[in-house]
Amino acid sequence: MSDERTAGANGAAGDAPVAPAGNVAEVPPSGPLCLTGRIRVEVAGEVVADTGDVALCRCGHSRNKPFCDGSHRRVGFDDPGTIQGGRLVPGSEEAVPGDAVVIVCAANGPLLVRGPLTVAASDGAKSQGTKGALCRCGASSTKPFCDGTHKNTGFEAS
Repeated sequence: MSDERTAGANGAAGDAPVAPAGNVAEVPPSGPLCLTGRIRVEVAGEVVADTGDVALCRCGHSRNKPFCDGSHRRVGFDDPGTIQGGRLVPGSEEAVPGDAVVIVCAANGPLLVRGPLTVAASDGAKSQGTKGALCRCGASSTKPFCDGTHKNTGFEAS
């Protein structure tokens, strides 16, 4: 896991913040998307990760997309880690606690959320739902959510 994870994210005792139960995507300032819970990541229809803990690139510059390789530091990715717009939306079916969230990497596009997820921003704001699109090009004006900017920037996932 990336060094950008916040202390106490796994429920440690003390004054540190405790992440909500279930599948959580933490959005640290200027860092990757840090997911915990039951996480499955798919690229081109293939499961590339089935894990409880993963850091996904949101600066657009990782050489190991969709995973973070620390490139955000090299390129000076600057983002407050707050919810600047957008949201997750509820699905048509009720999410069952313990269900996995599937993150589908759209070809040269966003991270598509399919399943229960809480996006937790660095300022404490949250968005919960079962569907949505998260930015991975680094240029969205509604970070951490996608606004379609990847189409104009020439973002390439591979």
